[in-house]
Amino acid sequence: MSDQLGSIPTALGSIPTAPAALHRTLRWQDAFALAMAVSGGLFVSFGPTMAAIGALSAMVIWALAAGIGWAQNHLFAEMASMFPDKPGGVPVYAHEAWKGRFAPAGALATFGYWFGWSAVISIVSLTAGGIIQARWFPEATGALDLGVLQIGVGQLIAIGLILALMVPNLFGAQPAAWVNKVFGALLLIPLLVFVVAPLISGEWEAANLSWGLGQPGADHWGGWQDAIVWLYLVGWTAYGTEMCAAFTPEYRSTKDARRALSSSGAYTFMMFALVPIGVGGLISQGEAAADPTAVFVNGFASVLPAGFAGDAALVITIGALLMGVNASMADGSRALYGAAVDQLVPRQFEALNRHGVPARAIVAAVIMNVLLVLFVSNPISILVAANMGYLLAILLAVSGFLMLRRDRPHAQRPFKLGRWAVPLAAVLSIYGAAVLIIGAASSELSGYGGPLELAIGAGILLLSLVLFTYRRRIQDRLPLLREPPPLPAPLTTPDHTRHTDV
Repeated sequence: MSDQLGSIPTALGSIPTAPAALHRTLRWQDAFALAMAVSGGLFVSFGPTMAAIGALSAMVIWALAAGIGWAQNHLFAEMASMFPDKPGGVPVYAHEAWKGRFAPAGALATFGYWFGWSAVISIVSLTAGGIIQARWFPEATGALDLGVLQIGVGQLIAIGLILALMVPNLFGAQPAAWVNKVFGALLLIPLLVFVVAPLISGEWEAANLSWGLGQPGADHWGGWQDAIVWLYLVGWTAYGTEMCAAFTPEYRSTKDARRALSSSGAYTFMMFALVPIGVGGLISQGEAAADPTAVFVNGFASVLPAGFAGDAALVITIGALLMGVNASMADGSRALYGAAVDQLVPRQFEALNRHGVPARAIVAAVIMNVLLVLFVSNPISILVAANMGYLLAILLAVSGFLMLRRDRPHAQRPFKLGRWAVPLAAVLSIYGAAVLIIGAASSELSGYGGPLELAIGAGILLLSLVLFTYRRRIQDRLPLLREPPPLPAPLTTPDHTRHTDV
């Protein structure tokens, strides 16, 4: 029983037993496969970006954000080598750096990071469910009326996808990685098609690559404010390859974290720079504005033979979306588990199942996202709000690099960057702070944000402080919520008869 649940029940809740070890089963290629979900984010968010600011402007925004993410990955690789046995990745590094100066910073980073990753599960599942319903169940337009909510076919499909992808994640990171390897192979097809589209398609036109920032008459700092807002919105997607750091204790080799972070960052930068050029030349800004979600499907259809392109594009798009669900479960669960081990969130999340997986963290994310699917009418707004916590976690980790270099200069670092890393971290910290503050405050310029989303984002961060206080002030101080004392040693009779357990 304890091997399966990892806990002992008490009147005040469940007490984790001594935590089992995460299994070292991953190679860097497995983490790379999970991180490929980041490039699939183009299918979700590039269309609205292109519709708002033009294909060429969107390409610059996405490539710049991915380049920033790649540079940050090098800093995270050094920090991963400092803490090879700590799960959770970026928010854990933020906690280690800030705990001597501002202890709640770790809680803010962890919960903001976890919600940023976990909320995307409902968003992409709803998108996939909507695509499946529209294409293969167009007649199923009714909804189940339960009074407080109505459940449509697209929502039921989304919930089914979430539950289905929960299964491989409960058996370990490697099964989850294999799922993404299958989806990733499919994803390569459209990405490569769009990379070579300028060479193979007579439909590609350079005139479609419009620049929509800083045009005459623009009143948002000459276009700079709009650019910062979109850098804020695409930050979660572009920086997402940092997830490779979350699996550090599960790699077989100490070099795997660095290889996964570097290779996935480079791959994502290349895709974010090249794919927008291809799809942007196939679809005009006006066509993108008419239906932002269909940009890639329409672009794919203009390249491939008629009759085959439609379903093929839809299947690949759905696969790319499901990669995001799968990767979000894997990464977010490690972050929440690592936070529990570091006493930042309730200790019930410290438990691992018999496969060495933080199953409770996965189930918590699944429950939250099923509720979002059922009750939230505009999940994109949740993503805008969740970006606030995610980008704050990244900022605390990047600035934390400077603190770790200063506070622990002689700490063991099997992988250590040169002196240039310090000014790089300083520049990235200033950049990250500007994007976070200006982007969040001006998110309404994108059409997806506003005061409500800011309030939701702030509420998420406030909840992290509540959970942190509960863990430190209540759970860790009550005897019944601490680890149980060891059982007494067996008694031995004077004539050396057999032991009797008490």
